[in-house]
Amino acid sequence: MPYCPDCGVEIGGVPSCPLCGARNPRSGTGVEAGCEGSDKEAGEAGLGGFLGEAEMLENFTLKERKTIAWEVISVAFAVAIIALSSINLLTEQRLSWALFPVSALVFLWMIATAVLVLNSKSPLYWSLAVLDLPVFLIVLGILTGDTSWAWRLALPIAIFAELVIAALLLQIRNAKRKGLNILAYILLGVAVDCLGIEIFIDLFVTGAIRLSWSAITALALVSIAGFLIYFHFRVAKTTNLRRLFKL
Repeated sequence: MPYCPDCGVEIGGVPSCPLCGARNPRSGTGVEAGCEGSDKEAGEAGLGGFLGEAEMLENFTLKERKTIAWEVISVAFAVAIIALSSINLLTEQRLSWALFPVSALVFLWMIATAVLVLNSKSPLYWSLAVLDLPVFLIVLGILTGDTSWAWRLALPIAIFAELVIAALLLQIRNAKRKGLNILAYILLGVAVDCLGIEIFIDLFVTGAIRLSWSAITALALVSIAGFLIYFHFRVAKTTNLRRLFKL
């Protein structure tokens, strides 16, 4: 531990003594700096030995990173699917409960493929993005042996939610100024989605629409969204509050 050359107190690696103000002759140099340098070199050497040659540690492009992520996800999902199927076959000599997690993993893999591999302008990209969830719900209905809830309840809710998300993304994209209005648009989308969910549930269960919890939720969300839109377009747009409120 370095000591002050004037008063003799321990000063560590600070540039000057906090007691008398004398300069530390070993600040930034000496044994500690050398130890840090050697530790850093050792860490880099260990990292290089673990990952491969130093040339392999170069930066990857966005496309390369997406490809690596997709391959890792694909292998992980394949291992999980094989493991679940094998356990189900060993315990029951047939596929039963494993079909549910396997179908969910396939659904997630299709979404990952659309996001990481396909071009966002490709028709296949939008086909997977739109059809993944409805197809998954129908498959679940087939696996459960009752497709009525899938066709009459799950599928309408999924399509309605996708339409709300599409309208929300379009509104956000066309917004000239992005700030608190984006959060307000999201809250409005959630409010509309809640109303739609209760409407479809009421029609499926009783055949009549009786809004209760969704109306309360939507009212609260719309109130918050209204305040955020006001704050964004009226207050945050100007920095002169005296002029704004005519003070």
